[in-house]
Amino acid sequence: MNLLLSAIEPSADRMGAELLAELSRRGVPLRVRGLGGPLLRAQGLVPVAPLAPAAMGLVEVIRHLGALRRQRAALVSAAESERPDLCVCIDAPDFHLPVATLLRRRGIRTVGWVSPQLWAWRPGRKHTVAQAYDELLCLFPFEPALYEGTSLTAAFVGHGAIDRGRPRRPESGSVAIFPGSRPAELTRLLSIFLAATRSYTTVFVAEAPGTELRGLLPKDERLVVVSAEEAIVRCERALSKSGTVTLELALSGVPTVVAHRVHPLTWLVGRILVRGIRFLSLPNILLDREVFREFVQRFTHDDLWAALRLAQEPPADELRALVGPPGVVSRVADRITRGERP
Repeated sequence: MNLLLSAIEPSADRMGAELLAELSRRGVPLRVRGLGGPLLRAQGLVPVAPLAPAAMGLVEVIRHLGALRRQRAALVSAAESERPDLCVCIDAPDFHLPVATLLRRRGIRTVGWVSPQLWAWRPGRKHTVAQAYDELLCLFPFEPALYEGTSLTAAFVGHGAIDRGRPRRPESGSVAIFPGSRPAELTRLLSIFLAATRSYTTVFVAEAPGTELRGLLPKDERLVVVSAEEAIVRCERALSKSGTVTLELALSGVPTVVAHRVHPLTWLVGRILVRGIRFLSLPNILLDREVFREFVQRFTHDDLWAALRLAQEPPADELRALVGPPGVVSRVADRITRGERP
């Protein structure tokens, strides 16, 4: 299979790497080019351009517009020269939809993995998504119905977090912090997370691949830098940025507090564009109630410290029923190797 794959964010890099590992396990002959981080490159992806620093939010993205344009141009150029059997775009709809639309018009089969959050804002994007992809692989069971009235084949495959859980071995007096991997996230959250966890005997600092978080930490014997997976296994409770990791924490039954902070201009624009959404973290959104206490934009380390002490175990079984049975990457591999154009 001659595959063009694009994953420009750390969570997408992990998803793409899991997919390539599954295809290799099946013995599918692969030639993979595209955009990806260290995990995808370790699985054999040949990059067509350097990745811009991961960014989320209006102001943060504007700072890297030039690099993002170069990445798009490199993807299109690779597709035109290689004529891949398939182009898989993982998440990042604002980046991927224009590229996928162009490639599909040129006769290349395109698959999107992760639906844009139409349920949160800009539901009219469903028509743009339908023009971009032959098929869309959705994380949540309610999402395919959002594309009714379009020509798009949208299928529920489940959320990969259901397959990543490991038996927990919580260590007494421990807390895990998940400050993110993007430079802006670390700038805004790392120091306040460290201050909020000052009373714990062990602080597991979750590090994403390629982040080099150790250089940003003060010298403190309590701080133990580990992978996100290990942090979830070993902690008693957690303090996390908003993102996919909140669902992984909830599925593992970790009492958690969520904190979110972006550039003030990004926050102002977001409040104008996003309406009718009560929560930011996925467990709260999926269950439509406050499973994890959330702090948004304005909070102190004392606020987070107090909330951590009161955090309760989330309803993991209830969430597992919503995100699908295990075997997500296997189902994704099944769909992209069918070979026919939907």
